[in-house]
Amino acid sequence: MGQQSNGVGLRYGVIDGWNSSWSINPNDKIEYRDLVQVSSDVEKLVTNLFKLNQGFIGKVGISKNGQSKKLIINVFGYVPSKYKLVEDRANIGKKIRNKERMIYPQKHLRLKLYRLAQVLSKKYEFLGVTFAMKCVLVGEYEIQPKFNRRKKRQKNQSDRRVNKNFKNIYYHGPHGKSSHFSIATGFKVPAKKKKGKKASKSENEFLFLNSFVIRKRFFKRRSKKVQNEVALPKVLLRSRKKFGFLKRLNYHSTLMNLAYWVFKTRQPQFLAKFLAQEFGKTRFQRSLYNNVDKVCAFLFNENKDIQGIRIQVSGRMNKSKRTRKFIVQYGAITTQTISHPLKYAFEEAYTVYGSMGVKIWISY
Repeated sequence: MGQQSNGVGLRYGVIDGWNSSWSINPNDKIEYRDLVQVSSDVEKLVTNLFKLNQGFIGKVGISKNGQSKKLIINVFGYVPSKYKLVEDRANIGKKIRNKERMIYPQKHLRLKLYRLAQVLSKKYEFLGVTFAMKCVLVGEYEIQPKFNRRKKRQKNQSDRRVNKNFKNIYYHGPHGKSSHFSIATGFKVPAKKKKGKKASKSENEFLFLNSFVIRKRFFKRRSKKVQNEVALPKVLLRSRKKFGFLKRLNYHSTLMNLAYWVFKTRQPQFLAKFLAQEFGKTRFQRSLYNNVDKVCAFLFNENKDIQGIRIQVSGRMNKSKRTRKFIVQYGAITTQTISHPLKYAFEEAYTVYGSMGVKIWISY
């Protein structure tokens, strides 16, 4: 057998670059061991900060120019727009009502990252280096549409809130159909028409104008809801009907958002970290793996720019007695052809029955 080459390492310096780039003057106090320590500390702190805010990090890059003493940290990640936090976790099983509050991490995470840069610059002050932060946070789409339910009125209450100011009008439409609506009684309003009698032209014009104003207000309210739905990408709109059975799961919205951004930004780290995190929470990893497989298959057929995707998970899945390797591939993964760019991600999941390895390749 011949020796296998690393498909990602082959492309460094040819069509792909390193995440971290350092250039140091010989007069600086920094040594190679200091650079390794700084890069490992930065990556650990940033990943933990995203994990605390229920986010996923895609890429962390460190760059330093030889002439300047500023070290720039480039962060690319995904954070949900809001999530619910239960403060009193000790009384979850009891009947005591827990204190819940909504947290919006996208607003505060940037400030936390900038604060982290200040803390790191003080920690490594002896090296003569200051830290600066550049972060790009990917937005979250609301997969499940929100419906505003109207409150049911009591039987004693009438449909009109103020009887003095509003009055029901009955009139015959242009096609002979009778209908009614309520308008302000400040104007001269004709009396209720009986069947068979037709309203005069002036009365019809008056009623038509008022009905036009009411319809205009109704369509304005409706257009705001439609605009929110249009903001959602077409791929995710189609996925609503196909993956409706996933709505009962807690990770439905995060899975769809992360899978969409994996194919859009070509960052498989999002999906690898999501799988590793969810494998550690549940004991039935096979169903999660199958759901991710279905979502990736659908998005691969929708995105024509991507040539192939491969997901590989190895470990004791579903409390099995021995380790197995599960591989799913769509399209072609050209590891040996250097002209085709390739992205690779690896994460390790820690479960009750041992560790599991998650590997993802994307070629485009």
